[in-house]
Amino acid sequence: MTRSQKGFTLIELMIVVVIIGILAAIAIPNFIAMQNRAKEGSTKANMHTFQLSSEDYGVQNDGAYASAATTVAALLPSAGANFKNPFSGTTGSGAAWEDRATYSGASAATSGITSYADSSNATYNIKGYGKSAALSLVLTAGQ
Repeated sequence: MTRSQKGFTLIELMIVVVIIGILAAIAIPNFIAMQNRAKEGSTKANMHTFQLSSEDYGVQNDGAYASAATTVAALLPSAGANFKNPFSGTTGSGAAWEDRATYSGASAATSGITSYADSSNATYNIKGYGKSAALSLVLTAGQ
């Protein structure tokens, strides 16, 4: 008896589905981890943008730095309207950036926040918070 129908058997199709499932089980966690790394990189870019605005303020005010983050945020492009927290997509004080109470204090434990603090208008530092921990990068005056 000759076979005139052509196609894949059920076993062959099941093997292909299992192989695709294994590849997806490997790729999806890596994709999610890469998204989080990209968002932390975006937080670092936000920190640098805030630093540039701080330095701009210092140049405009004869070397004296802003005493509050709201003053620096006003110098951001579009007055900070496009300065977004990469994790939540929110803007504004307390969501994308914050004014820390003390120069040596830690930033808020809010994913993606950029935190600004000054020391007697002579220097400042900018810290950030990643997905679940503070970022090791701290930007200061003159860097």
